Parts: sequence; structure tokens; C-alpha cells
Amino acid sequence: MTSNSFPPEDIQLIVGKIAEILRKRNETLSISEAACGGLISAYIVSIPGASNFYIGGKLVYSLKQRLKLSGWTEEEIRNYMGPSTQVALKLARTTKYELGSTYVLSETGFAGPSQDLHLNDNESKSGTNEQVGTVYIGFSGPKGEVSISKQTGSHDRSLNMTEFARIGLKFLLEQLEKIND
Repeated sequence: MTSNSFPPEDIQLIVGKIAEILRKRNETLSISEAACGGLISAYIVSIPGASNFYIGGKLVYSLKQRLKLSGWTEEEIRNYMGPSTQVALKLARTTKYELGSTYVLSETGFAGPSQDLHLNDNESKSGTNEQVGTVYIGFSGPKGEVSISKQTGSHDRSLNMTEFARIGLKFLLEQLEKIND
């Protein structure tokens, strides 16, 4: 493999292991993405035969649509303070309900270059103390839900998107490996 391969070699290995586990167990996966812009799903479908386990996903990039498509009420949208582990879990929960997969991986965060939430002109900054380079990952499955947050330490948007996807896929693999056949 060349260094310019898609996905990168380390991601190919992770996604290959995810595919192997899901196929062996005859289980399914769906993805809900925000800051990654569809990169996690692109990595998943790069595996030949991904349709054996990958149902599909949601790319909910616009904040208001992300919240609306995740079951948030108008009041919750007005009071929204920014990405968080709770938001990642809600994205996972609603995607699991909507798409009916065994597992869901969700992602939301601040890829950069700012934390502008684009809600309105009066309140554009996140209400959290988190910084650019922060990602929140959620996982939902038959035995429950779990979430994490990680920071890349970078303000580079493209790098953060790639790292958010890598972090999410590693987390997904860890969760799947914890579950007994």
C-alpha cells in the first residue's frame, strides 16, 4: 500500500477488524456524523462488501438540522450549548431508532477553525469550555450506551476531521471487542 491510499493503512486495519466482528456475529452498524463530514462512513464503505453489515448513516452537518433530526424540541434547540457527550449519545440513540441497526457510532465536535455554533447573531459561541480539536463520540448497542470525549490539540480543520474519524473507529472497535459473541 502506498502512503496515499484511501483510507490510510491504519484505518484500513481498524475497519477490517470491525467488519470481521460484525460479519461473524451477523450484526449491523450505522453512523451519525457531524464534524467529520461523512469521513467515518466513507472509511466504512471502503471495505468491499460493507453492505453485509453497514446499514447507512446520517450526516447532520447544519446545527439546527442536526438537532432537529436527533429528536430535539424547539426549546432544547434554543437552549443548546454545544457539542457534548450527551449530544453524541442522543445522536446515537436516535440513529439506532431510525435505522434499526445493532450498533451506532456517533460523532460531534469542534473541528475548527472556531467554536461558532451558527445559531444566531447574538449567541454564536459554544457555551462550553471545550476548544477546537475536541470530539465527542457516542456508542449505542443492545447492552447500553457509552461515550467519550478526546482532544487532538490541533486547530487544523482537516487534521481534526481525520483524527475525529480515527478516534471514533478505534472507540467502536474497542466497544465491539468488549462484547462477547
